[in-house]
Amino acid sequence: MGCIGMRLKDFERCTPSEFKTVFDRWKEKEDLKERGNWERVRMECLCILQPYSKKKLHAFDIMEFPWEKTPADPQEVETISHEEEMKRYEAAKRRYGLK
Repeated sequence: MGCIGMRLKDFERCTPSEFKTVFDRWKEKEDLKERGNWERVRMECLCILQPYSKKKLHAFDIMEFPWEKTPADPQEVETISHEEEMKRYEAAKRRYGLK
């Protein structure tokens, strides 16, 4: 749990929904760092390629990232109920011999 900055005791006290919230926030932070790196690479490519292009290049001409595309259709996103989430949690506990 050290990779997300959480002590083992804190992890053991979390409910599944609390841990999911902590993990989601950590993942957002990591994704933002990763996006920044990719944005810098794209700008470097743009600066390198621009002198060789007859037209003015834009960042989207170089590369389009998944987070820049239109959001997915809400009907395609899987949503699960609290009961289903708890069933999955209990199944995972049994699978790992915790219950």
